[in-house]
Amino acid sequence: MPQKKLTYEQAMQRLETIVQGFEQNTLELDQLTAQLAEAQQLIKMCNDKLQQVETDVKQILNNEQE
Repeated sequence: MPQKKLTYEQAMQRLETIVQGFEQNTLELDQLTAQLAEAQQLIKMCNDKLQQVETDVKQILNNEQE
């Protein structure tokens, strides 16, 4: 699945869908590698977003204290 600009919530929903496929063994062998690669991309995107939000919040709080 080509990665379009997803929100954090959309990425998490997609990850949940992929995980359910793994847990329920509903993925075909041919899909397994592609799903795993997509999950890795989504995890990276979510981690990057969380780090950016943390940085932004710290900056806002620091500006407020000055």
